[in-house]
Amino acid sequence: MKISGIILAGGQSLRMGGKDKGLVIYEGQPMASQVLKGFEGACDIWLNSNNSVDEYQSLGFNVFGDICQPDIGERAGPLLGILSGLQQAQEDWVLFSPCDTPQLPSNYLLKMSQTASDMLAKACVAHDGQRRQNLHLLLHKSLQEDLMMFLLSGKRKTYQWLDNVGVVDVDFSNQAEGFNNYNTPADFIN
Repeated sequence: MKISGIILAGGQSLRMGGKDKGLVIYEGQPMASQVLKGFEGACDIWLNSNNSVDEYQSLGFNVFGDICQPDIGERAGPLLGILSGLQQAQEDWVLFSPCDTPQLPSNYLLKMSQTASDMLAKACVAHDGQRRQNLHLLLHKSLQEDLMMFLLSGKRKTYQWLDNVGVVDVDFSNQAEGFNNYNTPADFIN
């Protein structure tokens, strides 16, 4: 299974005071760079951002913004970033993670792809033992049309779209801390 990786960093970062979350330093590195350890084995890795393009490129990321789709509108949330990623990716399978999960497990790609293969699934989502981590996804590019129609209908809830496409949960309950996200400056205080 050949996989493209997409790190989602396209949000407004309002809870981080407008500072781009992927560029916030965590244990000596920008969070977006920390997320890379979970993408080991990906054929290519991209970063989706509508801001800070030069800063991300200086870190070595291939950066692309959200697609321009007038019927969907701007600021359509993470699903627009996911749709943009499905369109940008080079491979048929696309692994996603938000930029604010710097402790992402190193076996993330392996476990997600193994489940997709074993279950013959076109959509997999990480489950931390308590709940789905709806932006930690492995998706087949054939889902682009379905996602486009969902967004064109005015819907924006990730979990609703995932339920519609019959997503399969991937058990990360023994690695739940790997999905802790850092949204505010207070999250960095031990």
